[in-house]
Amino acid sequence: MAAFLVVVARLAAVEPLADGKRKKMIRFSDQDRARITAAIHAAERNTSGEFVAVVARISDHYLFLPLLWAAVLALLLPGVFLLLSVPLAFTRIYQIQLLAFIILSLLLLLIPRLHLALIPRHIKMARASRLAKAQFYIQGVHLTRDHSGVLFFVSLAEHYVEIVADRGIHEKLGEAHWQAIVQTFIERVRAGEIVEGFVASITACGEAMRTHYPPDADAVDELSDGLVEI
Repeated sequence: MAAFLVVVARLAAVEPLADGKRKKMIRFSDQDRARITAAIHAAERNTSGEFVAVVARISDHYLFLPLLWAAVLALLLPGVFLLLSVPLAFTRIYQIQLLAFIILSLLLLLIPRLHLALIPRHIKMARASRLAKAQFYIQGVHLTRDHSGVLFFVSLAEHYVEIVADRGIHEKLGEAHWQAIVQTFIERVRAGEIVEGFVASITACGEAMRTHYPPDADAVDELSDGLVEI
């Protein structure tokens, strides 16, 4: 049963992307997807391990806090009117509050940077980590025959990187190997080189797993080899 438990090899929130990469929406071309698929194929030729790459645009809709902020600001309006001695009927104040709530809610929800700026960092990290672990199961990484699956996860909006592996893999490779693999992943993602981050970390993981999980000529490819975009 322990083999099915998953651990985070190392998780890290990376710093905001380089300015040039941050100003435009990151899109993946067919060539980008092909490079990641080729890296997975090459790594899996060196080991019986299975690798999955997942990229999320955002890890949660984060509806609660923007709506809460909009409600609080709308509720403060009567106090503002009172301080400014604005003579308004109760019904008119209610109408203004309702309109303010609707306008603020739309602004906070529809402007991505403003929306995400309201969410505390620890909540964004927790949501991204939760999604990474969920994807480990959704993509079936825990079902590989030798329990040799590794998931590489990036959440773009949260600037978050995580690698999730079966417990046995983590223990066999040791912390030093994971440190090096994840550091490579983080550095490339921080520079806005998402594809290079996937390729480099998948390649490094394949090399590290070769000794403990040698290639198996009879092995069947059990997981998706392409970039999973959610």
